[in-house]
Amino acid sequence: MKHKKYLNDLNKSSLLLIISVASLSMVNAGRDGSAIAGSLPERILWGNPTCDVSTSEILRKHELRKAALVVSPSPNAQAQYRAIIQKHKSELQACRDRTSPQTQATWLRLYPNDAKAGVLEDVFDKAANRGYNQIFIETFYDGRVLLPVADNPTPWRSVTEEAVKAGEVSADYDLWKQAIVIGKERGIKVYGWSFTMNFGYGYSEIKGRSGAVALNGNGENSIANTNFDRQQVANGRAFYEDAYEKDHLFADPYSAIAKTDLTTVVKALMQRNPDGIVFDYVRYPTNSTGVLIDNVKQLWIHGQASRTALLNSIDNKNVRELMALYLQNGDLTSDDVVQTEKRLAETAKVKPTNIKNPVETAAIAEGLLWNIATNHAYQGVIKFVTAISAPLKQNNLAIGTVFFSNGNRAESGKFDARMQPWDRFPAYMERHPMTYALCNDGKCVADQVAEVVSQSAPETLVCPILAGTWGQSFDGHPSFEKQMQAIRVKEPKINCISHFVFAWMEPESDRLRKAGKATGLENATVPN
Repeated sequence: MKHKKYLNDLNKSSLLLIISVASLSMVNAGRDGSAIAGSLPERILWGNPTCDVSTSEILRKHELRKAALVVSPSPNAQAQYRAIIQKHKSELQACRDRTSPQTQATWLRLYPNDAKAGVLEDVFDKAANRGYNQIFIETFYDGRVLLPVADNPTPWRSVTEEAVKAGEVSADYDLWKQAIVIGKERGIKVYGWSFTMNFGYGYSEIKGRSGAVALNGNGENSIANTNFDRQQVANGRAFYEDAYEKDHLFADPYSAIAKTDLTTVVKALMQRNPDGIVFDYVRYPTNSTGVLIDNVKQLWIHGQASRTALLNSIDNKNVRELMALYLQNGDLTSDDVVQTEKRLAETAKVKPTNIKNPVETAAIAEGLLWNIATNHAYQGVIKFVTAISAPLKQNNLAIGTVFFSNGNRAESGKFDARMQPWDRFPAYMERHPMTYALCNDGKCVADQVAEVVSQSAPETLVCPILAGTWGQSFDGHPSFEKQMQAIRVKEPKINCISHFVFAWMEPESDRLRKAGKATGLENATVPN
């Protein structure tokens, strides 16, 4: 049942009519398993990726890249390197056109070290060598944005800020733009991967933004119980700490400031001409227990913008007054119902309605108000992602959402704390479910994919995200080969799959680049 319908039903009725409503239907969502990304694997296995490059060709390209970009750049070496890149690009496109999945993607974090000659090219060559024709690059995450220090119109700090101060990267170096160029040269589509309602701990330090954050019924924001020592992580240093859910600061989706700030990020990222952007954390914070929530004070709708929008959406004065009390107290009593009726009748100079059974009326009214409030929370998520992605839609760029399929779970009037209504996201938005279930044969992963397909329009692209690596099980996940085979059996029409994460396939590359020690002279990764 939609939020608008709830309001229409209530606004057409008086308080007295509420008692005639006996029950409300709720949308149930199935459970699914999930897994969190762990440490890097100890060894690299090539496995059996589709559309990969032969050992001899990998080594030849690797040596040409070093000669062209790292050791002693020369026009001849550069021409040869460009030629083999073009050759592999054509071969990759032809292979993917005839091989399922036609889109095989991976997820990547970039580091300031990637600005060094040959390093970023090596990363993309490694991805292309494994048959990847699409990469999702983190562009806004943990309160930082992948934009140059000298060209960053957003309120968030640049990922390269410290490297610029240390003289390691120039202030105008555009790592995001360069990645897009290098990817397209190799026939790889490049998408941004952006956090959405998770604005990062550092947002709490930005002047004038306190009213833009989500609040619960106790007036707390989502970092009220943070693990961080606030003095140690001040001035943007939280970016370098391992952030968990209670360290993430979530925005109020009804805040005009929050919408403007993130839309500024999207527009700036879009100027570099990516193929699209996918949005993660399109939801509210979760809770540590996983227990479904059933009290309005547990909803993150108590910020001024969200609360005002909710009350303004209710035309019926009785219902609006009761909602204000409900938000304030967390429940509705029989006295609330009686006194509200008397107060409004007195204001209108009419005789108050005689409520024969105020206890029953209050219970039924509270149920209706709970459904209005939860749908208001749902609508906030939907409206927020639709609003901040509008510039992409206007420019015909791909838009996607990233989610766990149980984020929209509802049972017997209780809801998953994340309140993530992915099944209601616009049909034009791609769906990238994190299908991280754990089982030896991958069939549980295929079941998660099937669940999302069943709740998606035929025209909506469903591109499941698999966790793990090639040729071996890792962190409880079966190999990519097993997972993809299980999906082919269960959902043969799935033609887009992505792999979390590039660092798990190339752990040494990630370690060196993260530590700022990659040179571009490292050995090539070849089939084993």
